[in-house]
Amino acid sequence: MRSAAHTPNDVRSIELPWGVCNYVLKRSKRRSVGFLIGDEGLQISAPLRLSITELHDIIQSKSDWIEKRLEQWQLRSKQTVRLEQLLDEGKPIPVRGEPYQLEALPARSKALLNPWTKSIALPACENSLQRNKAVEQLLKAHAKEVFTHMAAKLAQRQTERQQLPSFSIHLSSPSSRWGSCNSKREVRLNWRLVHYPPQLIEYVIAHELAHLVEMNHSARFWAKVESLMPDYKEPHKTLAKMNPSEVPVL
Repeated sequence: MRSAAHTPNDVRSIELPWGVCNYVLKRSKRRSVGFLIGDEGLQISAPLRLSITELHDIIQSKSDWIEKRLEQWQLRSKQTVRLEQLLDEGKPIPVRGEPYQLEALPARSKALLNPWTKSIALPACENSLQRNKAVEQLLKAHAKEVFTHMAAKLAQRQTERQQLPSFSIHLSSPSSRWGSCNSKREVRLNWRLVHYPPQLIEYVIAHELAHLVEMNHSARFWAKVESLMPDYKEPHKTLAKMNPSEVPVL
C-alpha cells in the first residue's frame, strides 16, 4: 500500500478486532505516531515517510486503547451540548453550574453578566453569530476573573514550606484538554470550564498549579494536588466524563 505522505489531512479507516475505525490522518515532520481523541473522533499524527502499512500495524497495537477512548468520547458527546445550540433553543446557559437566563437590553446598552440575578443581558443583536460572539466574550471575561480568584485562593492554602512559585493565569480554548502549564509558569485554562460547578473548576486549577512544581503525574504530583485540594478525587472522576469543547446539559 502506498504512503500518503503528500496528503496533510486524510480521512481513512481500518478494520480493528472490535470493528471498523475511522480516523483523520495528519502528516508532519514529527518522528513518532501520536493519537488524539478530539472533535472529529480519532486523530492520528504520523511522520511524513511512514507507510500506511506500517501505520496500520501501530494502530492495531493500540486497538484496545483506541476502543476505550472512543467509547469515553461518545459518552461525553451524549452528556454535553454546544453553547450555540443552547442559545438557538432559548435554553439557560450554565455558569459555574447554575442556569443563567438570556435577557434583552435596549439598543446601545452594555452587555452584562450578572451573578446576582443569574442573567446574561445583551442589547439587540443583528444575527445569531453576533449574539454568540457577545455571549462568549462575556463568559470569557467572567472566566478570567473567576479562575484568577480561585487560583489565588488555592495558592494561599499552601504553607510557607509548600509555597508555589509565581505564576500567571491565561485563557485557552482547546478542544481536547482542560488546562496546561509550561516552563514559563503560564497556567492556561480552558474558558469553557466557567460553565461547570466551582468544585470542578477548582480541581483543574489545582491540577495545573501542581504542575508548577511537578511537570509529571508521579506520586509526588498527586500529593501536591491533594495539598491544594484534599477532596480532588471525585471531581477528577466527574470531569473525565465531560467534553472540553462543549458545555454540560443542566
